[in-house]
Amino acid sequence: MALDGLDGKETLRGRLRLGDVRRGRFPEELDAVVLAGDDGSPAIRLKYFAGRRSAGVLPWIEASLARDGEEAYRAELVAALAALLPPGGYLMIAYGDDETERGLKRRFPPAVTPLGKALLDAGCTWFKDWYYPEGWMEGGMKLQGNVPVSAEARAEGLGAVRREIAEWLEAAADAADAGDDV
Repeated sequence: MALDGLDGKETLRGRLRLGDVRRGRFPEELDAVVLAGDDGSPAIRLKYFAGRRSAGVLPWIEASLARDGEEAYRAELVAALAALLPPGGYLMIAYGDDETERGLKRRFPPAVTPLGKALLDAGCTWFKDWYYPEGWMEGGMKLQGNVPVSAEARAEGLGAVRREIAEWLEAAADAADAGDDV
């Protein structure tokens, strides 16, 4: 099972271990709780979809991370989850009432928010902010990061991220020069 890659992973809060793992709505889907440290505190609640080749759907993970951890710990958890995905897979991490939400609401590029930076450091190069999830069962706000399908796609994605950040910084500097509230 792909989630086995989390079992025993060392973090700032101790080793991760799989807690409750259950079948999801579909045969390819698992719901799980990942625990950390000797006290077994919940670190991650996730839904893992193994993909469905016949429908062209690649693997994905949707997760909520422990809210009581420092950014370095949360970044470790994001990296551990991203490592489970193949090229083209995508990772969606819940956010809310935090620096990521405040930054995204102020139109910061995703990669400069704490969660976006963790996704970028974990290898994701394309982002989507699900600030208003569409449809029926998408849940709450989350930031999606996609793992590039190739080295070429990675280079293109990183170039797009750099351009977006440069444009944002330039617009902020222009606004500051004009005396606007940045």
